[in-house]
Amino acid sequence: MRTLIARLTAVEGLEHVLTRFRDSCARPTKHSVFENNPPRNALECRMDADVYFGVQADITDVLARIGAARIAPWEPQADQAIAYALDYQRAHGRNPDGTLMRAPRLQAPGVRIEWDQPGPFPQQVEEPLPCFPATDPIYERCSITPHTPMSVATARSRYGRVLALHLTSSAYPGYYFTVPRKK
Repeated sequence: MRTLIARLTAVEGLEHVLTRFRDSCARPTKHSVFENNPPRNALECRMDADVYFGVQADITDVLARIGAARIAPWEPQADQAIAYALDYQRAHGRNPDGTLMRAPRLQAPGVRIEWDQPGPFPQQVEEPLPCFPATDPIYERCSITPHTPMSVATARSRYGRVLALHLTSSAYPGYYFTVPRKK
């Protein structure tokens, strides 16, 4: 996670606003009320991080730099994902015939980047969740840095646009550590 965050932080045109990091371990709950089987694990641990940036430069320049930095193997294919995001921004979300384009996504297993999208259906990066206590945690650490961060709304008014990096410890099932249940 630190490596990915460092790669994105190094991209010219982005100014770090805040990072929300959460690490927790808990007993799993039954995934379905229709199942009688106990969960496979006795303990499951996951991490996630949300990193917010003010965009200081033109978003198309920043997206091109993100592509060049090889932050992650974007899906469906890295070069196509970046090219589509750039095309979307340049065309203001519209195809040459005037129809709406599908909103771009930069995602890979465990990694997703989103940014404020103006256009026909504007989308804005949402404020991060506060550090809520987990239900039935065995271990939990949640932190927001800097200690008194700028809000996403304040960053948007200062920079004009916000970009967020969302990370999970792994894509599926999302746990970096598990303790199997004894059989």
